Amino acid sequence: MNRTLSTIGVLCTVFVFASCAPVPRDFYKPAYQGGSLVSRGCGSSGPQDTIKILLESGVEVQIRASSGDSHPELANFYLDASLTAAEGAEFQLLTDYIIVKDNNSPNHWKLKVNYLSTNKENYPGPKSLIIDRTFNGLSPEQVDRVKESDSESGYISVPVLSKLNGKTHSYEVAFGRKRYFDTGMSFSIHTSEIKSRLESFSIFYPEIVINGKRVVLGEVRFDRVQYIGIDLLNC
Repeated sequence: MNRTLSTIGVLCTVFVFASCAPVPRDFYKPAYQGGSLVSRGCGSSGPQDTIKILLESGVEVQIRASSGDSHPELANFYLDASLTAAEGAEFQLLTDYIIVKDNNSPNHWKLKVNYLSTNKENYPGPKSLIIDRTFNGLSPEQVDRVKESDSESGYISVPVLSKLNGKTHSYEVAFGRKRYFDTGMSFSIHTSEIKSRLESFSIFYPEIVINGKRVVLGEVRFDRVQYIGIDLLNC
Protein backbone atom coordinates (compact mmCIF):
# COMPACT_ATOMS: atom_id res chain seq x y z
CA MET A 1 0.00 0.00 0.00
CA ASN A 2 2.79 2.40 1.00
CA ARG A 3 4.67 1.54 -2.20
CA THR A 4 1.55 2.32 -4.26
CA LEU A 5 1.09 5.69 -2.53
CA SER A 6 4.76 6.50 -3.07
CA THR A 7 4.47 5.66 -6.75
CA ILE A 8 1.42 7.87 -7.10
CA GLY A 9 3.25 10.69 -5.33
CA VAL A 10 6.24 10.40 -7.66
CA LEU A 11 4.00 10.37 -10.73
CA CYS A 12 2.13 13.46 -9.51
CA THR A 13 5.41 15.28 -8.90
CA VAL A 14 6.66 14.38 -12.37
CA PHE A 15 3.38 15.53 -13.90
CA VAL A 16 3.53 18.88 -12.10
CA PHE A 17 7.09 19.60 -13.15
CA ALA A 18 6.40 18.40 -16.72
CA SER A 19 3.33 20.61 -16.98
CA CYS A 20 4.65 23.82 -15.43
CA ALA A 21 7.83 25.83 -15.53
CA PRO A 22 9.00 29.06 -13.84
CA VAL A 23 9.34 31.73 -16.53
CA PRO A 24 11.15 35.03 -15.83
CA ARG A 25 10.27 37.88 -18.16
CA ASP A 26 9.60 41.60 -18.23
CA PHE A 27 6.14 42.96 -18.93
CA TYR A 28 4.17 46.19 -18.56
CA LYS A 29 1.72 46.06 -15.69
CA PRO A 30 -1.30 48.35 -16.20
CA ALA A 31 -3.03 50.33 -13.47
CA TYR A 32 -6.39 52.11 -13.48
CA GLN A 33 -8.56 53.00 -10.50
CA GLY A 34 -11.56 50.67 -10.52
CA GLY A 35 -10.06 48.47 -13.25
CA SER A 36 -9.17 44.79 -12.86
CA LEU A 37 -6.12 42.94 -14.14
CA VAL A 38 -6.40 39.84 -16.30
CA SER A 39 -3.95 37.47 -17.96
CA ARG A 40 -4.12 36.35 -21.58
CA GLY A 41 -2.22 33.14 -20.87
CA CYS A 42 -3.54 29.61 -21.18
CA GLY A 43 -5.76 28.85 -18.19
CA SER A 44 -5.23 32.45 -17.00
CA SER A 45 -1.55 31.69 -16.43
CA GLY A 46 1.19 34.20 -17.16
CA PRO A 47 1.53 37.87 -16.25
CA GLN A 48 -1.55 40.05 -15.71
CA ASP A 49 -0.72 42.43 -18.53
CA THR A 50 -4.25 43.51 -19.52
CA ILE A 51 -6.52 45.99 -17.73
CA LYS A 52 -10.30 45.52 -17.88
CA ILE A 53 -12.42 48.64 -17.30
CA LEU A 54 -16.21 48.69 -16.98
CA LEU A 55 -17.92 51.80 -18.37
CA GLU A 56 -21.50 53.00 -18.91
CA SER A 57 -24.31 50.61 -19.91
CA GLY A 58 -22.26 47.45 -19.49
CA VAL A 59 -19.60 48.58 -21.96
CA GLU A 60 -16.23 47.00 -21.15
CA VAL A 61 -12.81 48.08 -22.39
CA GLN A 62 -9.64 45.97 -22.29
CA ILE A 63 -6.21 47.48 -22.95
CA ARG A 64 -2.72 46.01 -23.23
CA ALA A 65 0.44 47.94 -24.17
CA SER A 66 4.20 47.46 -24.25
CA SER A 67 7.37 49.24 -25.28
CA GLY A 68 10.73 47.92 -26.45
CA ASP A 69 13.98 48.59 -28.27
CA SER A 70 14.14 47.55 -31.90
CA HIS A 71 15.39 48.44 -35.34
CA PRO A 72 14.23 51.98 -36.29
CA GLU A 73 12.14 50.58 -39.14
CA LEU A 74 10.33 48.05 -36.93
CA ALA A 75 7.54 48.66 -34.45
CA ASN A 76 8.71 49.10 -30.87
CA PHE A 77 5.50 50.31 -29.25
CA TYR A 78 2.39 48.15 -29.17
CA LEU A 79 -1.14 48.79 -27.99
CA ASP A 80 -4.11 46.46 -28.34
CA ALA A 81 -7.55 47.63 -27.24
CA SER A 82 -10.98 46.02 -27.41
CA LEU A 83 -14.45 47.14 -26.44
CA THR A 84 -17.52 44.97 -25.91
CA ALA A 85 -21.09 46.16 -25.37
CA ALA A 86 -24.40 44.48 -24.61
CA GLU A 87 -27.36 44.37 -26.98
CA GLY A 88 -28.96 47.79 -27.41
CA ALA A 89 -25.90 49.87 -26.52
CA GLU A 90 -24.66 52.36 -29.11
CA PHE A 91 -21.12 53.71 -28.94
CA GLN A 92 -18.70 55.80 -30.96
CA LEU A 93 -15.13 57.05 -30.54
CA LEU A 94 -14.90 60.85 -30.67
CA THR A 95 -11.19 61.05 -31.58
CA ASP A 96 -9.08 58.93 -33.89
CA TYR A 97 -5.88 58.93 -31.83
CA ILE A 98 -4.40 58.06 -28.46
CA ILE A 99 -1.89 60.04 -26.41
CA VAL A 100 1.15 58.27 -24.96
CA LYS A 101 3.02 60.08 -22.15
CA ASP A 102 6.48 59.11 -20.88
CA ASN A 103 6.16 59.28 -17.08
CA ASN A 104 9.92 59.82 -16.66
CA SER A 105 10.30 62.75 -19.08
CA PRO A 106 8.28 65.55 -20.70
CA ASN A 107 7.94 63.51 -23.90
CA HIS A 108 4.55 62.56 -25.28
CA TRP A 109 3.25 61.24 -28.60
CA LYS A 110 -0.02 61.48 -30.50
CA LEU A 111 -0.58 58.14 -32.26
CA LYS A 112 -3.28 57.79 -34.88
CA VAL A 113 -5.74 54.89 -34.99
CA ASN A 114 -6.07 53.99 -38.66
CA TYR A 115 -9.13 51.72 -38.56
CA LEU A 116 -11.43 49.74 -36.30
CA SER A 117 -12.07 46.02 -36.47
CA THR A 118 -15.63 44.92 -35.79
CA ASN A 119 -18.26 42.42 -36.85
CA LYS A 120 -20.78 43.04 -39.61
CA GLU A 121 -23.59 42.68 -37.06
CA ASN A 122 -22.12 45.52 -34.96
CA TYR A 123 -21.84 47.92 -37.89
CA PRO A 124 -25.06 49.71 -39.00
CA GLY A 125 -23.31 51.98 -41.51
CA PRO A 126 -23.20 51.78 -45.32
CA LYS A 127 -21.22 48.99 -46.96
CA SER A 128 -19.43 51.56 -49.11
CA LEU A 129 -17.42 52.70 -46.05
CA ILE A 130 -16.07 49.24 -45.19
CA ILE A 131 -12.27 49.32 -45.56
CA ASP A 132 -10.48 46.67 -47.61
CA ARG A 133 -7.75 44.93 -45.62
CA THR A 134 -4.13 44.91 -46.78
CA PHE A 135 -2.05 41.74 -46.62
CA ASN A 136 1.56 42.84 -46.90
CA GLY A 137 4.04 39.97 -46.80
CA LEU A 138 1.47 37.17 -47.04
CA SER A 139 1.41 34.57 -49.79
CA PRO A 140 -1.70 34.25 -51.99
CA GLU A 141 -2.61 31.05 -50.11
CA GLN A 142 -2.35 32.83 -46.75
CA VAL A 143 -4.43 35.73 -48.03
CA ASP A 144 -7.13 33.33 -49.17
CA ARG A 145 -7.21 31.67 -45.73
CA VAL A 146 -7.47 35.02 -43.95
CA LYS A 147 -10.26 36.19 -46.25
CA GLU A 148 -12.13 32.92 -45.72
CA SER A 149 -11.76 33.29 -41.94
CA ASP A 150 -12.97 36.90 -42.10
CA SER A 151 -15.97 35.87 -44.15
CA GLU A 152 -16.93 33.10 -41.70
CA SER A 153 -16.50 35.30 -38.62
CA GLY A 154 -18.07 38.40 -40.15
CA TYR A 155 -14.94 40.44 -39.47
CA ILE A 156 -14.70 43.85 -41.18
CA SER A 157 -12.66 47.07 -40.86
CA VAL A 158 -14.44 50.42 -40.73
CA PRO A 159 -13.55 54.11 -40.25
CA VAL A 160 -12.41 54.92 -36.71
CA LEU A 161 -15.27 57.30 -35.88
CA SER A 162 -18.04 54.94 -37.01
CA LYS A 163 -21.12 54.48 -34.86
CA LEU A 164 -21.37 50.88 -33.69
CA ASN A 165 -23.91 48.77 -31.83
CA GLY A 166 -23.32 46.27 -29.07
CA LYS A 167 -24.50 42.70 -29.66
CA THR A 168 -25.11 39.90 -27.17
CA HIS A 169 -24.61 36.33 -28.41
CA SER A 170 -25.00 32.95 -26.76
CA TYR A 171 -23.96 29.34 -27.25
CA GLU A 172 -24.99 26.06 -25.68
CA VAL A 173 -23.01 24.59 -22.79
CA ALA A 174 -23.55 21.52 -20.61
CA PHE A 175 -26.98 20.51 -19.31
CA GLY A 176 -28.89 22.73 -21.73
CA ARG A 177 -27.52 25.96 -20.32
CA LYS A 178 -26.33 28.92 -22.38
CA ARG A 179 -23.26 31.09 -22.07
CA TYR A 180 -23.54 34.72 -23.15
CA PHE A 181 -20.93 37.07 -24.54
CA ASP A 182 -20.93 40.59 -26.01
CA THR A 183 -19.14 41.94 -29.09
CA GLY A 184 -18.10 45.43 -30.10
CA MET A 185 -14.85 46.49 -31.72
CA SER A 186 -11.05 46.51 -31.39
CA PHE A 187 -8.04 48.44 -32.65
CA SER A 188 -4.27 48.11 -32.48
CA ILE A 189 -1.36 50.50 -32.78
CA HIS A 190 2.10 49.18 -33.69
CA THR A 191 4.61 51.96 -34.34
CA SER A 192 8.31 52.84 -34.43
CA GLU A 193 7.58 56.50 -33.66
CA ILE A 194 8.63 55.99 -30.04
CA LYS A 195 12.32 55.32 -30.60
CA SER A 196 13.43 53.70 -27.33
CA ARG A 197 12.04 51.54 -24.56
CA LEU A 198 9.89 53.30 -21.97
CA GLU A 199 10.16 52.24 -18.32
CA SER A 200 6.87 53.85 -17.32
CA PHE A 201 4.24 55.42 -19.54
CA SER A 202 0.58 56.35 -19.59
CA ILE A 203 -1.95 56.18 -22.42
CA PHE A 204 -5.07 58.28 -22.86
CA TYR A 205 -7.77 56.31 -24.66
CA PRO A 206 -10.00 58.17 -27.16
CA GLU A 207 -13.12 59.77 -25.72
CA ILE A 208 -16.31 57.77 -26.28
CA VAL A 209 -20.01 58.47 -26.58
CA ILE A 210 -22.12 55.66 -25.09
CA ASN A 211 -25.89 55.92 -25.63
CA GLY A 212 -25.50 59.67 -26.10
CA LYS A 213 -23.36 60.19 -22.97
CA ARG A 214 -19.76 61.37 -23.28
CA VAL A 215 -17.28 59.18 -21.38
CA VAL A 216 -13.61 59.99 -20.69
CA LEU A 217 -11.44 57.15 -19.42
CA GLY A 218 -8.54 59.37 -18.40
CA GLU A 219 -5.05 58.03 -17.73
CA VAL A 220 -4.14 54.33 -17.86
CA ARG A 221 -0.63 53.77 -16.48
CA PHE A 222 1.84 51.05 -17.51
CA ASP A 223 4.99 50.24 -15.52
CA ARG A 224 7.70 47.83 -16.58
CA VAL A 225 8.03 45.05 -14.00
CA GLN A 226 9.57 41.60 -13.87
CA TYR A 227 7.36 38.55 -13.80
CA ILE A 228 8.55 35.22 -12.44
CA GLY A 229 5.69 32.78 -12.41
CA ILE A 230 4.51 29.38 -13.52
CA ASP A 231 3.52 28.96 -17.13
CA LEU A 232 1.71 25.79 -18.23
CA LEU A 233 3.69 23.85 -20.83
CA ASN A 234 0.90 21.51 -21.91
CA CYS A 235 -1.55 24.18 -23.11
